[in-house]
Amino acid sequence: MNGGYGRYLEWAQIAGERAGAAILGHYRTAGPVDLKSDGSPVTPADRAAHEAIMTVLGQATPDVPVASEEGGEIHGDRYWSVDPLDGTKEYVERTDAFVVNVALIEDGRPVVGVIFVPVTGECYFALKGAGAFKKAQGRVLRLNGRAFAGGAVRVVGSARHGTEAVAGLCKALACDEGGIERTALGSAWKFGWLAEGRADLYPRFGPTHTWDTAAGQCLVEESGGAVWVAGRQPLVYHDPRQINPSFMAVADARFAWPDFL
Repeated sequence: MNGGYGRYLEWAQIAGERAGAAILGHYRTAGPVDLKSDGSPVTPADRAAHEAIMTVLGQATPDVPVASEEGGEIHGDRYWSVDPLDGTKEYVERTDAFVVNVALIEDGRPVVGVIFVPVTGECYFALKGAGAFKKAQGRVLRLNGRAFAGGAVRVVGSARHGTEAVAGLCKALACDEGGIERTALGSAWKFGWLAEGRADLYPRFGPTHTWDTAAGQCLVEESGGAVWVAGRQPLVYHDPRQINPSFMAVADARFAWPDFL
């Protein structure tokens, strides 16, 4: 399977890089910010990144549907799930903490995952069964999440969503472990932190969508971690609305985390 999906990984990387370039073309200039029906913002950069991805994937894999945050639906058991600009609020506020997510889903599980960081040029990528990697400054490094052996738990959480629930979890963890080191970070970049050993846990309380998590899940799983829903079951993607339940992403799936995780 790895050999066959290697081509998909290459196309996903190209799509992420092209989308990142499209985003940066708008980033340093003030532009209009519109609101979608759900109240979330959308900008010309979102649309330009969406078009860049659709062009690459449409030419490379015309038989594979693309379900994007900016348009497209699931058809069949294999499809692309993409967020052309994950962290639009971060983009609008010029925090630099936004990314491009590109994932290939098959039978409800991510088999290819790419997270591209436009401002830094870093590219996180993973292929089911073949490992997770990071390309930065011309070098490619294999990623392994930190093996947790006790001490302070490094928690990375959303900068904008479910912060009170995360604070409660951190308080509970601090009673059982050696303290908490907590960081707030926007976008799916949090999965990259787990995969490269910069964080131990990413708890998310409240709904997300397939395009928010699938690329990051592939990255975390291939670096030795897991993305769990209730009962420590892996997060799967079968909801036609593309809505996820609450989840807990961990860098070290082998560690016996307390039951309340």
